[in-house]
Amino acid sequence: MRKKKNKPYLVEGVVVVDIEKGGKGIGKKDGQVHFVEKAVPGDIVDILVFSKVKKIPQGRVERWVKRSDDRIDPVCIHFGTCGGCKWQNLSYEKQLFYKEKSVRDAFTRIGNLNIGTMHPILGCTSPFHYRNKVEFTFSTKRWIPTEMIESGEEFNWEGALGYHVARFFDKVVDVETCFLHWPVINEIRNEIRLFAKVHKLSYYDIRAHKGFLRNVVFRTSEGTRELMLLLIIGEEDPERVNKLFQHLSVKFPQVTSFLFVYNPKQNSSYSDLNPVNWDGPSEITEHLGPWKYRISATSFFQTNTFQARVLYDQVRRFIGKEKVGTIYDLYCGAGTIGIYISDLAEKLVGIEYVDSSIRDARKNCEINGVNHFSFYAGDIKKILTRELVVNEGTPDVVVTDPPRAGMDEAVIRQLLEILAPRIIYVSCNPATQARDLALLNEMYEVVAVRPIDMFPQTTHVENIAYLVKK
Repeated sequence: MRKKKNKPYLVEGVVVVDIEKGGKGIGKKDGQVHFVEKAVPGDIVDILVFSKVKKIPQGRVERWVKRSDDRIDPVCIHFGTCGGCKWQNLSYEKQLFYKEKSVRDAFTRIGNLNIGTMHPILGCTSPFHYRNKVEFTFSTKRWIPTEMIESGEEFNWEGALGYHVARFFDKVVDVETCFLHWPVINEIRNEIRLFAKVHKLSYYDIRAHKGFLRNVVFRTSEGTRELMLLLIIGEEDPERVNKLFQHLSVKFPQVTSFLFVYNPKQNSSYSDLNPVNWDGPSEITEHLGPWKYRISATSFFQTNTFQARVLYDQVRRFIGKEKVGTIYDLYCGAGTIGIYISDLAEKLVGIEYVDSSIRDARKNCEINGVNHFSFYAGDIKKILTRELVVNEGTPDVVVTDPPRAGMDEAVIRQLLEILAPRIIYVSCNPATQARDLALLNEMYEVVAVRPIDMFPQTTHVENIAYLVKK
Protein backbone atom coordinates (compact mmCIF):
# COMPACT_ATOMS: atom_id res chain seq x y z
CA MET A 1 0.00 0.00 0.00
CA ARG A 2 1.35 3.43 -0.98
CA LYS A 3 2.05 5.67 2.00
CA LYS A 4 -0.19 8.74 2.05
CA LYS A 5 1.48 12.11 1.83
CA ASN A 6 0.78 14.45 4.70
CA LYS A 7 -1.24 17.49 3.73
CA PRO A 8 0.59 20.83 3.84
CA TYR A 9 -0.10 22.83 6.98
CA LEU A 10 0.59 26.38 8.15
CA VAL A 11 2.90 27.29 11.03
CA GLU A 12 2.76 30.94 12.10
CA GLY A 13 5.43 33.09 13.70
CA VAL A 14 8.50 30.94 12.97
CA VAL A 15 11.67 32.74 14.09
CA VAL A 16 14.66 32.04 11.83
CA VAL A 17 17.80 31.79 13.97
CA ASP A 18 20.46 30.09 11.82
CA ILE A 19 21.22 28.52 8.42
CA GLU A 20 21.69 24.83 7.68
CA LYS A 21 24.44 23.53 5.40
CA GLY A 22 22.17 23.44 2.35
CA GLY A 23 21.29 27.12 2.69
CA LYS A 24 17.81 26.86 4.20
CA GLY A 25 16.93 28.98 7.20
CA ILE A 26 16.67 27.17 10.53
CA GLY A 27 13.45 28.34 12.17
CA LYS A 28 12.04 27.63 15.60
CA LYS A 29 8.52 27.66 16.94
CA ASP A 30 7.55 26.21 20.35
CA GLY A 31 10.80 24.25 20.52
CA GLN A 32 10.28 22.65 17.09
CA VAL A 33 12.96 23.15 14.43
CA HIS A 34 11.84 23.90 10.88
CA PHE A 35 13.92 24.25 7.69
CA VAL A 36 12.62 27.16 5.62
CA GLU A 37 13.43 27.82 1.96
CA LYS A 38 14.77 31.33 1.11
CA ALA A 39 14.68 32.44 4.75
CA VAL A 40 17.63 34.05 6.52
CA PRO A 41 18.42 34.57 10.22
CA GLY A 42 16.40 37.43 11.65
CA ASP A 43 13.29 36.69 9.56
CA ILE A 44 10.00 36.00 11.31
CA VAL A 45 7.69 34.15 8.96
CA ASP A 46 4.53 32.14 8.57
CA ILE A 47 5.46 28.98 6.68
CA LEU A 48 3.68 26.27 4.76
CA VAL A 49 5.13 22.89 5.72
CA PHE A 50 5.04 20.55 2.73
CA SER A 51 7.23 17.62 3.87
CA LYS A 52 9.49 16.23 6.56
CA VAL A 53 13.09 15.07 6.19
CA LYS A 54 14.46 13.03 9.09
CA LYS A 55 11.47 14.27 11.13
CA ILE A 56 12.35 17.92 10.51
CA PRO A 57 9.50 19.88 8.87
CA GLN A 58 10.44 21.50 5.56
CA GLY A 59 8.59 24.65 4.61
CA ARG A 60 8.39 27.70 2.41
CA VAL A 61 7.42 31.23 3.34
CA GLU A 62 3.73 32.06 3.03
CA ARG A 63 3.89 35.47 4.76
CA TRP A 64 6.61 37.75 6.06
CA VAL A 65 5.90 38.89 9.61
CA LYS A 66 9.29 40.65 9.88
CA ARG A 67 12.16 40.77 7.40
CA SER A 68 15.70 40.39 8.69
CA ASP A 69 17.98 43.44 8.72
CA ASP A 70 20.58 41.22 7.01
CA ARG A 71 18.28 40.42 4.10
CA ILE A 72 19.07 42.02 0.72
CA ASP A 73 17.41 41.89 -2.69
CA PRO A 74 18.99 39.25 -4.97
CA VAL A 75 20.36 40.59 -8.25
CA CYS A 76 19.44 37.50 -10.26
CA ILE A 77 15.94 36.83 -11.60
CA HIS A 78 16.63 33.08 -11.35
CA PHE A 79 17.52 33.17 -7.65
CA GLY A 80 15.77 30.44 -5.72
CA THR A 81 15.03 28.37 -8.81
CA CYS A 82 18.28 27.27 -10.44
CA GLY A 83 19.83 26.09 -7.17
CA GLY A 84 23.23 27.64 -7.87
CA CYS A 85 23.21 30.67 -5.60
CA LYS A 86 21.67 30.00 -2.19
CA TRP A 87 22.59 33.27 -0.48
CA GLN A 88 22.02 36.18 -2.83
CA ASN A 89 19.36 37.29 -0.36
CA LEU A 90 21.91 37.55 2.47
CA SER A 91 24.45 40.36 2.84
CA TYR A 92 27.99 39.31 1.96
CA GLU A 93 29.22 40.23 5.43
CA LYS A 94 26.75 37.75 6.92
CA GLN A 95 27.57 35.11 4.31
CA LEU A 96 31.15 35.19 5.60
CA PHE A 97 29.94 35.06 9.20
CA TYR A 98 27.90 31.90 8.65
CA LYS A 99 30.59 30.21 6.56
CA GLU A 100 33.14 30.74 9.31
CA LYS A 101 30.57 29.48 11.81
CA SER A 102 29.96 26.35 9.71
CA VAL A 103 33.67 25.48 9.90
CA ARG A 104 33.79 26.02 13.64
CA ASP A 105 30.62 23.96 14.15
CA ALA A 106 31.93 21.10 11.99
CA PHE A 107 35.19 20.92 13.94
CA THR A 108 33.60 21.08 17.37
CA ARG A 109 30.42 19.06 16.77
CA ILE A 110 31.46 16.49 14.16
CA GLY A 111 35.15 16.15 14.91
CA ASN A 112 35.01 17.07 18.61
CA LEU A 113 38.31 18.83 17.96
CA ASN A 114 40.21 21.45 19.84
CA ILE A 115 41.36 24.24 17.53
CA GLY A 116 44.54 26.05 18.45
CA THR A 117 43.85 29.25 16.48
CA MET A 118 40.73 29.92 14.45
CA HIS A 119 41.78 32.55 11.95
CA PRO A 120 38.98 34.73 10.54
CA ILE A 121 37.62 33.84 7.13
CA LEU A 122 39.16 35.52 4.09
CA GLY A 123 36.43 36.96 1.89
CA CYS A 124 36.50 37.50 -1.85
CA THR A 125 37.02 40.99 -3.25
CA SER A 126 34.81 40.04 -6.21
CA PRO A 127 31.65 38.34 -4.89
CA PHE A 128 30.25 38.23 -8.44
CA HIS A 129 31.76 37.33 -11.86
CA TYR A 130 34.41 35.16 -10.19
CA ARG A 131 33.90 31.72 -11.75
CA ASN A 132 36.50 30.74 -14.36
CA LYS A 133 34.60 27.61 -15.37
CA VAL A 134 30.89 27.22 -15.92
CA GLU A 135 28.81 24.50 -17.56
CA PHE A 136 25.32 24.80 -19.00
CA THR A 137 23.00 21.97 -19.98
CA PHE A 138 20.69 21.69 -22.98
CA SER A 139 17.51 19.84 -22.07
CA THR A 140 14.10 19.07 -23.51
CA LYS A 141 12.82 19.19 -19.91
CA ARG A 142 12.42 22.86 -19.05
CA TRP A 143 11.65 23.71 -15.45
CA ILE A 144 8.48 25.77 -15.02
CA PRO A 145 8.07 27.08 -11.45
CA THR A 146 4.76 26.30 -9.75
CA GLU A 147 4.02 29.97 -9.15
CA MET A 148 4.37 30.67 -12.89
CA ILE A 149 1.92 27.92 -13.73
CA GLU A 150 -0.52 29.11 -11.06
CA SER A 151 -0.22 32.76 -12.17
CA GLY A 152 -1.84 32.05 -15.50
CA GLU A 153 0.85 33.95 -17.42
CA GLU A 154 1.85 32.68 -20.83
CA PHE A 155 5.02 30.64 -21.26
CA ASN A 156 6.31 27.98 -23.62
CA TRP A 157 7.40 24.44 -22.87
CA GLU A 158 10.35 24.53 -25.24
CA GLY A 159 13.67 23.13 -24.11
CA ALA A 160 16.04 24.90 -21.75
CA LEU A 161 19.68 25.96 -21.78
CA GLY A 162 20.90 26.63 -18.29
CA TYR A 163 21.47 25.06 -14.89
CA HIS A 164 19.95 21.96 -13.35
CA VAL A 165 17.26 22.47 -10.75
CA ALA A 166 18.30 21.23 -7.32
CA ARG A 167 17.12 17.65 -6.66
CA PHE A 168 15.88 17.14 -10.27
CA PHE A 169 18.33 15.38 -12.58
CA ASP A 170 16.17 15.95 -15.67
CA LYS A 171 14.93 19.52 -15.11
CA VAL A 172 16.85 22.58 -16.30
CA VAL A 173 16.21 26.27 -15.68
CA ASP A 174 16.38 28.32 -18.88
CA VAL A 175 18.95 30.93 -17.84
CA GLU A 176 18.99 34.40 -19.36
CA THR A 177 21.56 36.05 -17.09
CA CYS A 178 23.99 34.62 -14.55
CA PHE A 179 26.18 36.88 -12.39
CA LEU A 180 28.82 34.33 -11.40
CA HIS A 181 30.93 34.36 -14.57
CA TRP A 182 32.14 36.84 -17.18
CA PRO A 183 29.18 38.87 -18.52
CA VAL A 184 30.01 38.07 -22.17
CA ILE A 185 29.23 34.41 -21.49
CA ASN A 186 25.57 35.37 -21.04
CA GLU A 187 25.60 36.92 -24.52
CA ILE A 188 27.26 33.87 -26.08
CA ARG A 189 24.96 31.37 -24.37
CA ASN A 190 21.84 33.30 -25.38
CA GLU A 191 23.11 33.54 -28.97
CA ILE A 192 23.60 29.75 -29.02
CA ARG A 193 20.00 29.34 -27.90
CA LEU A 194 18.77 31.65 -30.66
CA PHE A 195 20.91 29.93 -33.32
CA ALA A 196 19.66 26.51 -32.20
CA LYS A 197 16.06 27.65 -32.50
CA VAL A 198 16.50 29.20 -35.95
CA HIS A 199 18.44 26.22 -37.31
CA LYS A 200 16.35 23.61 -35.49
CA LEU A 201 19.23 22.04 -33.54
CA SER A 202 17.70 19.55 -31.12
CA TYR A 203 18.30 19.63 -27.37
CA TYR A 204 19.29 16.48 -25.54
CA ASP A 205 16.55 14.38 -23.95
CA ILE A 206 18.16 12.86 -20.87
CA ARG A 207 15.46 10.18 -20.51
CA ALA A 208 15.36 9.09 -24.16
CA HIS A 209 19.14 9.65 -24.54
CA LYS A 210 18.91 11.42 -27.86
CA GLY A 211 19.42 14.92 -29.17
CA PHE A 212 22.24 16.96 -30.70
CA LEU A 213 23.16 19.65 -28.14
CA ARG A 214 24.10 18.29 -24.68
CA ASN A 215 26.28 20.81 -22.82
CA VAL A 216 28.37 23.90 -23.34
CA VAL A 217 31.35 24.63 -21.09
CA PHE A 218 33.19 27.94 -20.78
CA ARG A 219 36.65 28.40 -19.24
CA THR A 220 38.30 31.77 -18.76
CA SER A 221 41.67 33.13 -17.71
CA GLU A 222 42.04 36.28 -15.63
CA GLY A 223 45.73 36.50 -16.45
CA THR A 224 45.53 36.29 -20.25
CA ARG A 225 41.82 37.08 -20.79
CA GLU A 226 41.46 33.93 -22.88
CA LEU A 227 38.03 32.34 -23.27
CA MET A 228 37.52 28.69 -24.19
CA LEU A 229 34.21 27.30 -25.46
CA LEU A 230 33.69 23.53 -25.36
CA LEU A 231 30.52 22.18 -26.97
CA ILE A 232 29.40 18.67 -26.03
CA ILE A 233 27.17 16.98 -28.59
CA GLY A 234 25.05 13.85 -28.41
CA GLU A 235 25.04 13.18 -32.16
CA GLU A 236 28.20 13.01 -34.27
CA ASP A 237 27.70 15.76 -36.83
CA PRO A 238 30.76 18.03 -37.29
CA GLU A 239 29.02 19.98 -40.06
CA ARG A 240 26.37 21.34 -37.71
CA VAL A 241 29.08 22.17 -35.19
CA ASN A 242 31.00 23.96 -37.93
CA LYS A 243 28.02 26.18 -38.82
CA LEU A 244 27.43 27.12 -35.17
CA PHE A 245 31.10 27.83 -34.48
CA GLN A 246 31.50 29.88 -37.66
CA HIS A 247 28.58 32.04 -36.55
CA LEU A 248 29.91 32.47 -33.00
CA SER A 249 33.49 33.15 -34.08
CA VAL A 250 32.34 36.13 -36.15
CA LYS A 251 29.96 37.50 -33.54
CA PHE A 252 32.22 36.92 -30.52
CA PRO A 253 35.92 37.48 -31.24
CA GLN A 254 36.47 37.28 -27.46
CA VAL A 255 36.36 33.48 -27.76
CA THR A 256 39.96 32.38 -28.24
CA SER A 257 39.38 28.59 -28.36
CA PHE A 258 36.58 26.53 -29.89
CA LEU A 259 36.44 22.81 -29.15
CA PHE A 260 33.78 20.13 -29.33
CA VAL A 261 33.44 16.57 -28.13
CA TYR A 262 31.02 13.82 -29.10
CA ASN A 263 29.60 12.10 -26.03
CA PRO A 264 27.58 8.97 -26.91
CA LYS A 265 27.37 7.82 -23.28
CA GLN A 266 24.22 7.93 -21.19
CA ASN A 267 26.04 9.88 -18.47
CA SER A 268 27.25 13.45 -18.96
CA SER A 269 30.90 12.97 -17.93
CA TYR A 270 33.38 13.88 -20.63
CA SER A 271 36.80 13.88 -18.93
CA ASP A 272 37.59 10.51 -20.55
CA LEU A 273 36.76 11.78 -24.05
CA ASN A 274 39.05 13.57 -26.52
CA PRO A 275 37.87 17.05 -27.54
CA VAL A 276 38.32 18.11 -31.16
CA ASN A 277 40.10 21.45 -31.58
CA TRP A 278 38.03 23.50 -34.08
CA ASP A 279 39.94 26.77 -33.78
CA GLY A 280 42.44 28.41 -31.46
CA PRO A 281 44.71 26.75 -28.88
CA SER A 282 43.52 23.60 -27.14
CA GLU A 283 44.48 25.14 -23.78
CA ILE A 284 44.26 28.46 -22.03
CA THR A 285 46.95 29.83 -19.71
CA GLU A 286 46.38 31.20 -16.23
CA HIS A 287 48.85 33.09 -14.03
CA LEU A 288 49.05 32.77 -10.25
CA GLY A 289 51.89 34.89 -8.95
CA PRO A 290 55.06 33.95 -10.87
CA TRP A 291 53.61 30.61 -12.01
CA LYS A 292 51.85 29.71 -15.26
CA TYR A 293 49.26 26.97 -15.62
CA ARG A 294 48.06 25.44 -18.86
CA ILE A 295 44.40 24.51 -18.55
CA SER A 296 42.87 22.07 -21.01
CA ALA A 297 39.17 21.45 -21.57
CA THR A 298 39.18 18.63 -19.01
CA SER A 299 41.78 19.94 -16.50
CA PHE A 300 40.93 20.59 -12.88
CA PHE A 301 41.70 24.11 -11.73
CA GLN A 302 40.37 26.10 -8.78
CA THR A 303 37.13 27.68 -9.98
CA ASN A 304 37.84 31.09 -8.44
CA THR A 305 41.14 32.45 -9.77
CA PHE A 306 41.10 35.45 -7.41
CA GLN A 307 40.84 33.27 -4.33
CA ALA A 308 43.08 30.47 -5.60
CA ARG A 309 46.10 32.66 -5.00
CA VAL A 310 44.77 33.64 -1.56
CA LEU A 311 44.33 29.95 -0.75
CA TYR A 312 47.79 28.93 -1.93
CA ASP A 313 49.42 31.85 -0.13
CA GLN A 314 47.89 30.54 3.10
CA VAL A 315 49.38 27.11 2.41
CA ARG A 316 52.77 28.78 1.95
CA ARG A 317 52.39 30.62 5.26
CA PHE A 318 51.72 27.37 7.10
CA ILE A 319 54.79 25.76 5.51
CA GLY A 320 56.93 28.74 6.53
CA LYS A 321 59.70 30.72 4.86
CA GLU A 322 62.45 28.16 5.41
CA LYS A 323 62.84 25.53 2.71
CA VAL A 324 61.99 21.97 3.76
CA GLY A 325 63.32 18.68 2.44
CA THR A 326 60.35 16.77 1.00
CA ILE A 327 56.68 17.64 0.55
CA TYR A 328 54.05 15.07 -0.41
CA ASP A 329 51.17 16.54 -2.40
CA LEU A 330 48.20 14.16 -2.11
CA TYR A 331 45.25 14.45 -4.52
CA CYS A 332 47.56 16.78 -6.43
CA GLY A 333 45.41 17.18 -9.55
CA ALA A 334 47.33 19.12 -12.19
CA GLY A 335 50.01 20.00 -9.64
CA THR A 336 48.59 23.46 -8.99
CA ILE A 337 49.37 23.70 -5.28
CA GLY A 338 52.64 21.78 -5.55
CA ILE A 339 54.03 24.08 -8.24
CA TYR A 340 52.93 27.15 -6.28
CA ILE A 341 54.94 25.96 -3.24
CA SER A 342 57.74 24.28 -5.22
CA ASP A 343 60.36 26.83 -4.20
CA LEU A 344 59.79 25.88 -0.55
CA ALA A 345 60.90 22.24 -0.98
CA GLU A 346 63.96 20.39 -2.12
CA LYS A 347 61.69 17.66 -3.47
CA LEU A 348 57.96 17.18 -4.15
CA VAL A 349 55.98 13.97 -4.62
CA GLY A 350 52.52 14.21 -6.16
CA ILE A 351 49.87 11.47 -6.09
CA GLU A 352 46.60 11.68 -8.00
CA TYR A 353 43.86 9.28 -9.15
CA VAL A 354 43.36 10.69 -12.66
CA ASP A 355 45.98 9.98 -15.34
CA SER A 356 45.04 13.03 -17.42
CA SER A 357 45.62 15.30 -14.41
CA ILE A 358 49.11 13.90 -13.98
CA ARG A 359 49.81 14.58 -17.66
CA ASP A 360 48.70 18.18 -17.10
CA ALA A 361 50.86 18.37 -13.97
CA ARG A 362 53.99 17.26 -15.83
CA LYS A 363 53.26 19.81 -18.55
CA ASN A 364 52.81 22.59 -15.99
CA CYS A 365 56.07 21.63 -14.31
CA GLU A 366 57.84 21.83 -17.65
CA ILE A 367 56.63 25.33 -18.54
CA ASN A 368 57.53 26.57 -15.04
CA GLY A 369 60.96 24.96 -14.95
CA VAL A 370 60.04 22.81 -11.93
CA ASN A 371 62.17 19.67 -12.23
CA HIS A 372 62.09 18.33 -8.67
CA PHE A 373 58.44 17.18 -8.70
CA SER A 374 57.77 13.45 -9.25
CA PHE A 375 54.27 12.09 -9.88
CA TYR A 376 52.30 8.88 -9.35
CA ALA A 377 48.88 8.17 -10.86
CA GLY A 378 46.44 5.64 -9.41
CA ASP A 379 44.60 4.69 -6.25
CA ILE A 380 46.21 6.80 -3.53
CA LYS A 381 45.77 4.23 -0.79
CA LYS A 382 47.67 1.70 -2.91
CA ILE A 383 50.45 4.13 -3.86
CA LEU A 384 51.05 5.79 -0.49
CA THR A 385 52.89 2.82 1.02
CA ARG A 386 55.93 2.20 3.18
CA GLU A 387 57.78 1.22 -0.01
CA LEU A 388 57.05 4.64 -1.54
CA VAL A 389 58.37 6.35 1.58
CA VAL A 390 61.55 4.27 1.46
CA ASN A 391 62.07 5.23 -2.19
CA GLU A 392 61.06 8.88 -2.00
CA GLY A 393 61.94 9.71 1.58
CA THR A 394 59.84 10.57 4.62
CA PRO A 395 57.90 13.79 4.00
CA ASP A 396 58.59 16.83 6.16
CA VAL A 397 55.17 18.18 5.18
CA VAL A 398 52.11 16.49 3.70
CA VAL A 399 49.70 18.71 1.76
CA THR A 400 46.40 17.02 1.02
CA ASP A 401 43.49 18.43 -0.97
CA PRO A 402 40.92 15.63 -1.42
CA PRO A 403 37.51 15.86 -3.12
CA ARG A 404 34.33 16.66 -1.16
CA ALA A 405 34.06 13.09 0.12
CA GLY A 406 37.32 13.54 2.03
CA MET A 407 40.21 11.11 2.35
CA ASP A 408 39.87 7.36 2.19
CA GLU A 409 40.21 5.92 5.69
CA ALA A 410 43.03 3.69 4.45
CA VAL A 411 44.96 6.83 3.41
CA ILE A 412 44.47 8.24 6.89
CA ARG A 413 45.82 5.04 8.44
CA GLN A 414 48.86 5.29 6.21
CA LEU A 415 49.43 8.89 7.25
CA LEU A 416 49.35 7.73 10.87
CA GLU A 417 52.09 5.23 10.02
CA ILE A 418 54.23 7.69 8.07
CA LEU A 419 53.91 10.36 10.77
CA ALA A 420 55.13 13.38 8.86
CA PRO A 421 55.92 16.22 11.27
CA ARG A 422 53.25 18.43 9.69
CA ILE A 423 50.07 18.05 7.62
CA ILE A 424 48.26 20.82 5.76
CA TYR A 425 44.74 19.68 4.92
CA VAL A 426 42.87 21.74 2.31
CA SER A 427 39.17 20.93 2.00
CA CYS A 428 36.03 22.14 0.22
CA ASN A 429 33.88 20.26 2.76
CA PRO A 430 34.50 21.07 6.45
CA ALA A 431 32.23 18.21 7.55
CA THR A 432 34.30 15.44 5.92
CA GLN A 433 37.48 17.32 6.84
CA ALA A 434 36.45 17.32 10.51
CA ARG A 435 35.64 13.59 10.29
CA ASP A 436 39.11 12.87 8.90
CA LEU A 437 40.86 15.09 11.43
CA ALA A 438 39.10 13.26 14.24
CA LEU A 439 40.88 10.10 13.07
CA LEU A 440 44.22 11.91 12.73
CA ASN A 441 43.70 13.40 16.18
CA GLU A 442 45.29 10.26 17.63
CA MET A 443 48.72 11.58 16.64
CA TYR A 444 48.14 15.16 15.47
CA GLU A 445 46.80 18.36 16.95
CA VAL A 446 45.01 21.06 14.98
CA VAL A 447 47.24 24.07 15.49
CA ALA A 448 45.38 26.50 13.22
CA VAL A 449 42.41 26.75 10.89
CA ARG A 450 41.80 29.29 8.12
CA PRO A 451 38.49 29.38 6.20
CA ILE A 452 38.52 30.99 2.75
CA ASP A 453 35.48 31.97 0.71
CA MET A 454 36.01 30.54 -2.76
CA PHE A 455 32.32 30.56 -3.73
CA PRO A 456 30.43 33.77 -2.82
CA GLN A 457 26.62 33.61 -2.97
CA THR A 458 26.74 29.86 -2.22
CA THR A 459 26.91 27.91 1.03
CA HIS A 460 30.26 26.32 0.14
CA VAL A 461 33.44 27.23 1.97
CA GLU A 462 37.06 26.18 1.56
CA ASN A 463 39.09 25.52 4.68
CA ILE A 464 42.74 24.88 5.55
CA ALA A 465 43.70 22.99 8.70
CA TYR A 466 47.29 23.02 9.92
CA LEU A 467 48.29 19.92 11.90
CA VAL A 468 51.43 19.25 13.88
CA LYS A 469 52.52 15.85 15.18
CA LYS A 470 51.99 15.55 18.94
